[in-house]
Amino acid sequence: MKTRFKALLITAIAAVGTVGHAATLDTSKLPLPVPRKVDFEKDVYPIFTEKCISCHGPKKQKGKYRMDTKEGTFKEGDGGAFIIKGNSEKSPIIHMVAGLIEEGLMPPPSDKKGESEPLTKEQIGILRAWIDQGATWPDGPIKEYVKTVTFKDDVAPVLAAACGACHGASKQDGGFRVDSREAVLAGGKGYGKVIQPGVVDKSSLILVVSGKDEDLPQPEKHKLEAKQVELIRNWITQGAQ
Repeated sequence: MKTRFKALLITAIAAVGTVGHAATLDTSKLPLPVPRKVDFEKDVYPIFTEKCISCHGPKKQKGKYRMDTKEGTFKEGDGGAFIIKGNSEKSPIIHMVAGLIEEGLMPPPSDKKGESEPLTKEQIGILRAWIDQGATWPDGPIKEYVKTVTFKDDVAPVLAAACGACHGASKQDGGFRVDSREAVLAGGKGYGKVIQPGVVDKSSLILVVSGKDEDLPQPEKHKLEAKQVELIRNWITQGAQ
């Protein structure tokens, strides 16, 4: 895998013409940079943490490349730099996360649902804007940025897609519905209250969406993806707003 990643990186660097050759990649397919000032700690590093550092961090460095440190991220390898400050269109990292390199999509696809998912257009746009704006990485430790999770923007779409058929406007198994924050907090006749804002351990919804509520028939059918469960967990921890 290390050799493959290294070869892909060299291919990406060569393709953008860093030594004067014409570019061979169709960069018109790239998502546009987001039209705003990007904050490294709030916008960029969380993407690295979610998508990159498991394979390019302190425990594992595929292709001898790591992205958890400033020095590692900007280190030049065979053929040149992975990130070209001020020019996202020619930065190999962008070509790879956008899938412009044949068989070189990063993170690489996985057969397991919910794992190793590609970056969204928004995330690629954020990385492009960061690079175009100079790829600033502040010195010193990176402050952990905790995203505020809300029902409307984050939790509602997950529950609607996974649970809405049985717990929505037209059908409410157990007298429980998930189409509004108020309804989720109210619980249901057959379930009681399933959320205690701020207290995950006393919120039975986590057991349900983790597929571990043995009081339900076939509890595994209620199991959500790990990232979705973590999202709901963070929402509850933050007060279930």
